[in-house]
Amino acid sequence: MNKKLVVGITAEGSVNLLRGQLLHFKSLGYDTYLLAPYSDRVVNYCKEEGCEHLSIDIAREISIWQDIKTLISIFRIFRKVKPDIVNLGTPKVALLGMIAAYLLRINKRIYTCRGFRFEHEGGNKKKILVTMEKITSACAHQIICISPSVKKLGMENGIFKNEKATVIGKGSSNGINLSLFNPLDEKLVLPHKALLSQLSLEGYFVFSFVGRIVDRKGVVELFEAFNRLFQRNSKIRLLIVGPFETSQIVDKTIIEKIQQHPGVVAVGKVPQEQVPLYLSISDVFVLPAWWEGFGNVLIQAAAMGIPVISTNGTGTVDAVCDGYNGILVPIKDSKALESAMDELLANELKRKEMGENGKKWALHFDQSIIWKGMQDLYNN
Repeated sequence: MNKKLVVGITAEGSVNLLRGQLLHFKSLGYDTYLLAPYSDRVVNYCKEEGCEHLSIDIAREISIWQDIKTLISIFRIFRKVKPDIVNLGTPKVALLGMIAAYLLRINKRIYTCRGFRFEHEGGNKKKILVTMEKITSACAHQIICISPSVKKLGMENGIFKNEKATVIGKGSSNGINLSLFNPLDEKLVLPHKALLSQLSLEGYFVFSFVGRIVDRKGVVELFEAFNRLFQRNSKIRLLIVGPFETSQIVDKTIIEKIQQHPGVVAVGKVPQEQVPLYLSISDVFVLPAWWEGFGNVLIQAAAMGIPVISTNGTGTVDAVCDGYNGILVPIKDSKALESAMDELLANELKRKEMGENGKKWALHFDQSIIWKGMQDLYNN
């Protein structure tokens, strides 16, 4: 009889963090299920990966009555499906799902820790979030930390002990599909030229950013650093790929500044499969995040042969080999960020060297490495 594997996420957008994973484990003989809210994206993912969708109604933020209802719903789903293994990531579904799995004594309970929301919180909210993480971890048999710095932070805050947590390889939650992020892919040649023309970026030096436009991604510092560089050199451009999430932007004036700046090209959200194309028109990739679980896009850019600039924050510090394929700067430091951007702008030889090194660095994060580590945990 096949083992039953349930993977869980809180938000429908997180299916991008699972691409290929459930299809892989189905090919190994597992019966696979995705515990997630209903959406067209989730339904399409399940069709593509050949897994069964276990639909739940779940709130991302703390909502006592809704959370109790969701806990009961997950309990009933697990009691019916009788999974052998649950692997739950993202805080809310992990908390409620681990409690339900613990109560039902499911054989293998794994929490994939993708980072800690409490990093940018304070006061009572931080205490609540830390407590939630402690409960989730206590109910789990094993915790997969998606980066060494996430594991370190979890241990420092007393959330779990060293022997209960593991990092697969050098990190990442699902690894990188290196066949998609391939700078030699001939299918990118014509679209690459067309996109440069479409965005009027021909002849310009392009710094790029891919991600949600929110404060904690360091977007304000990036804009400030770029603007100062632009005052000295109008032949540079900043390409911003991703949606504005106004609820996570304190000073809303940054939105208008980005949209109206003559050197900034903000294209909004693009389909995941188009990310390699947008990266291909970049000279330097920049992600000055305050913290990440890991920072997959930094590896994606590295795989494309693009030098990267990021921070020494949690998660990002593990996704860049400082001085080898990129430069790390302190978080929330637009002056240091400007200096790093200026350095790579001025030094073509260094850009080329870091770009080539990035392709080698990215090999450590191939999906097969991460999936093999998961399989070993499932079989132990």
